[in-house]
Amino acid sequence: MVKTLLCIIIVFCGAVTGLHLSHRLTKRHDVLTGFEKMLHHALIQIEYNAGDLCEAFSDNFASYVFCRDAPFDRQWHDFVDSVSSTLTKDDISLMNEFLNGLGTADSEAQRRHIQLYIRLLQERIDSAKEDIRSKSKAFRIVPLSAGAVIALLLI
Repeated sequence: MVKTLLCIIIVFCGAVTGLHLSHRLTKRHDVLTGFEKMLHHALIQIEYNAGDLCEAFSDNFASYVFCRDAPFDRQWHDFVDSVSSTLTKDDISLMNEFLNGLGTADSEAQRRHIQLYIRLLQERIDSAKEDIRSKSKAFRIVPLSAGAVIALLLI
């Protein structure tokens, strides 16, 4: 009875682990897509001179509000850190590098800068889609199979 219960728990833990790993792939795609949409929105705001950086980036997917009282770069790093749990190190460094050159030139240069990072983000989004397509099933099946093998060994 105890062995059967233990086997069920092990298989269940393997299944939950697999679902969690698979969900992280999807969450990464969602966060990167959110960044892309936020940059598009900020691009529109900057093109029509509808406010400063805090105002342009406050309407975002994570409901993070940028304040005018603190330096924008520190707030941007805090914002990226708040959503970084599902991103890769390369994704995080890309979003942190976005600040280089932001707010230091005229609106045309700002527009080109944002468009560049939108293209770079699109490459990351495509990579995330490919990861979902190629790794999602493996991330769900391997932990479940490992749990099943361990359960069989216990019996």
